This record gives sequence, C-alpha cells and structure tokens, in this order.
Amino acid sequence: MDEFFYLLLIHTEYMMKKLFLLVFILVSIPFYGQWWTPQTSGVTANLNDVYGISGNVVVVVGNGGTILKTIDGGANWVQKTSGTTSNLMKLQFVNANTGYAVGEDGTLLKSIDGGENWSSITTGITTNLYGLSCVNESNFYISGDNGLIRKTIDGGANFIAQNYSTIYPVKTIQFLNDQIGYASSYDNYNSYAFIKTIDGGTTWTLLSNQISTFNFLNETIGFVTSGSVFKTIDGGLNLTNMAASMAPPADLFSSNENEVWSVENAFTLCGCSTFCIRKSEITNTGEIQEAQNCYSDTAGNRPFTAITFADATNGYVVGEYGHIYKNTTGNMENLEVYEFVKADNVMIYPNPTSNNIILENKNNTPISSIIISDMNSRRVLETTTVNSTIDVSSLAKGIYLMEVTCGEIPITKKLIKQ
Repeated sequence: MDEFFYLLLIHTEYMMKKLFLLVFILVSIPFYGQWWTPQTSGVTANLNDVYGISGNVVVVVGNGGTILKTIDGGANWVQKTSGTTSNLMKLQFVNANTGYAVGEDGTLLKSIDGGENWSSITTGITTNLYGLSCVNESNFYISGDNGLIRKTIDGGANFIAQNYSTIYPVKTIQFLNDQIGYASSYDNYNSYAFIKTIDGGTTWTLLSNQISTFNFLNETIGFVTSGSVFKTIDGGLNLTNMAASMAPPADLFSSNENEVWSVENAFTLCGCSTFCIRKSEITNTGEIQEAQNCYSDTAGNRPFTAITFADATNGYVVGEYGHIYKNTTGNMENLEVYEFVKADNVMIYPNPTSNNIILENKNNTPISSIIISDMNSRRVLETTTVNSTIDVSSLAKGIYLMEVTCGEIPITKKLIKQ
C-alpha cells in the first residue's frame, strides 16, 4: 500500500507539472463580485451532506440527527426534527416533496413535504449507512459497512441484499437508471474498490482499485477521484486529468460534462494543511481551466465534506462545526478565509508556567469560554470571563488540556504547570 501511494504521489506531481505547462490555470481571481460566503447555520454539529431542491430551497444533514432547511437561499436556516440522534450521512430528494436520508445505526428517514417533517423507516439494519441513490420514489439503493448494498422497489417496505465482497464500507453509490449503477468501497486509504452493475445491482464488476469519490452524469460520462479529479467517458475505464489536486477530494459535483466542482482537505504532519474549493472546466477550445479557493490551517479540522449546486448559479458547501458556504454566480471567486478559526491563532505563554499564563487570540472570532482539564478529563478550571492573564497558581504540577472556544469552535491546547 505504501508503494501504491508513493507511485500515486509521483503521478500527481507529474500531472500537476503537465497541467501548469500545457493548460491555462486560473490562479488570479479579481476581488469583486459575490464570494463563497459563510452562512449562519445556527449549529455546531458536523454537517455531512447537502441537497438543493431548488436554488433557494436546500436541505442539509449532519451529526446527532441534525437536519437543516432553508427556503430563502441561506438567509435563514431552520433546524428540523429528525427523530434520531444518529449521525446522518447522505440525503437525496426525488422531487420537490419526497426525499430520503440515511445514517449510522441503520437509520433511514423519509420526508414527503420537502424536508419539513421526517419519519423513520425500519430497515432491519444495525450497521452504519453512508450511501443513498434514488431512481424514483419506490426504487432506491442504500449502502454501508462491510460491503452492504440494499435495494428496495417498494419505498423501503422491503430490502433486497446486493452486497459486494469487501470488509470496507460502501460509502458512495449512484444509479443512473434502474439497471446501471456505480459504487465505491473504501475505508480512508484502505482497499479502494470502484464497482459497476448493469443488472440493477444483482452482480457487480470491479473497475478500479484506485477510485473513491465519483459523480456521473449518465451511464458512461462522469468525474472520479484518484489522487486528483479525472473525467471519464467510458464508465471509469479511461481517465483524463481535470485538476491539479494535492489531495483526493472529499466530494464532487457536476451538472454538465465540461465542468466539475470539488472540495478537498489535505492534512500534513508539517502543520501546513490545505483546504480547497475547486472548479475545473473544459473551454470551447478544449483547454482545461481551473480555479481554486484555498487556505492553510493547523487546527486539524476538516472544513469541507460536501458540495452541490442547486441550479446553475446557486452552490452550497457544508463541513464540520456547522460550516455552510454559498456561491451565487456559478463562478469561482474568492473564499473568505477570515471566517475559519485557526488553532495557531490562539497562543498561551509562558508554557510551562508556575503562576500565570497569558492568552492571546488573533482570530476574528472572540473567545467565549475557557475550560482546563486534567489528563483524567476532570475539569479543574472553567470560566466565561475571558481575560488576557489567567491565574493557574492553584493547579497541581502536571500536564493539562486547555479548551479555548472561539465563538462556537473549540480549540485544545496543552498546558504544563511547573
């Protein structure tokens, strides 16, 4: 596996150089127009998927049974009652009224009023569900742990097992009609399996062991990730590089065969992790153009989890800690990087200390609370009165964890008391 990723890294570096030499990369974007702007979600839960019923009507699902809906294009997000505390991982609407959502512990929910209300469907499944693909209101597929794939043709009253032989979860599944579908099984960087069926899921054929996320427009044309973003016109057999990505994208979305959006989170041990929203497109002259909005951070957070466009101009990105972003042009412009709370912008010193520490916050988001805990998770100091100097002289000598919350985002620092 180490050899595979070494070769993949070499391939990615080569393709990056080739792209920068042979195609026109859009790296300088003017600072005007409508940006990818942060929305006020009203929640701190990690958000895992987003679906646009229309440009203004959008539904989001996330951890702890979180369901959010907006009917005014993100001006207001309203939390809906899901009836579950399980993490919700994927959702899809068949039409303006009927939609489904899946999540951990075999959770399957249905809405018949555009996401206002949700009811639970008993699946008989206790493992985690990650994938969902609807052919119509009655015929849809769910997927999850240990190669689980299930099909229903009666709206979830009964499910037919159509598993794929793998110990890893099937995280992504997409059916283009009632016969042809694609799925991908993987667990982080382990044992990718990109598979296809042409008989409604009865049998599956392995196409590649290097593809994770994908988005198809029809039976053969789509975009896939294999260390970067690639286009295929033959169902994944042959790939054309579409982006100079530094990390496998977390999610893809495309509305036509010449354009693909992606979000990615590249973590490194050097403390220079990079997170990007990226657009790649093929021009009328056949050139590949690419634009990206990126920022660097060392907090270890994963800001981006899913991306979608509800129509040609209204796009939405969701991520951890309740992050929601909106694009209203369909073009790639400048991401407001100041909104992200960065761990390295919160500093405590001197550290180690014997009496007092000075707390300095360079984030735009102010500190709302401070909690200091010992290594047994017992809270020894807690305050909402934030001062620049904190007296820790009463603490016993040892190592502590100091949780500093900026707005709603917790950042943990190690504190050594001498």
